[in-house]
Amino acid sequence: MDILKKTLTVLTALALMAPLAVAAPVSAKTTTATTTQASVKKQTYTILSSSFYKTAKTYHTKDAKPVVYKAAIAADRPTMTLTAKGKLKAGTTYKVTKQVKVKINAKKSQKYSYVKGQGWVVSSKLTAGKFKAASGVKKTATKYTIVSMTALKTAKTVHTKDARPVVYKAAVAADRPTMTLTANGKLKAATTYKVTKQAKLKNAAKKTVAVSYVKGHGWVLQKSLTNGQFKNAD
Repeated sequence: MDILKKTLTVLTALALMAPLAVAAPVSAKTTTATTTQASVKKQTYTILSSSFYKTAKTYHTKDAKPVVYKAAIAADRPTMTLTAKGKLKAGTTYKVTKQVKVKINAKKSQKYSYVKGQGWVVSSKLTAGKFKAASGVKKTATKYTIVSMTALKTAKTVHTKDARPVVYKAAVAADRPTMTLTANGKLKAATTYKVTKQAKLKNAAKKTVAVSYVKGHGWVLQKSLTNGQFKNAD
């Protein structure tokens, strides 16, 4: 029985060596998936079990950017060596096709999920379902006086970095120069957007706030955006 159990475990490890099990290097053209390189750390684990999904499961990341690992599966024993190779984007939807459970130590185990086209990620860092921009944002409304507003003749290219700026929907009064902004989600991190309008607003404390209208999303604080397209090296 021990020999049979060992044989089955090795076969499971070999099955993980099928296409997509070992993550391919990130190409220079891959801008929608992994971001800046994580510090390279290598760790070998014993594989306890594995699951293969007939239909890929949908998961998403939240504010954090989980580390992605490439895997090397031993051919003659049930072990997996994981090496950090980058990070997933925050606030993004991904597909998971496989999952493994590995032994960390005598008392602890951990699950890793294979994110299609990216690599292996600690399963607990992913949330089931599609990403929705409104997740985790408290919808508070604030009224401002409009100081100035400009419609740009040509849309301006901007991008976000690691943070995910809050997006606001606006209600403009018809009979007076006021704008009420209500939090309505967040932009994705490390993503390029287009700005079509800009405005300067003044709050009740007489403090001026500059906001930009991100096409297809809403108003965002200008200081949360960076000019130009997003590049992985940012």
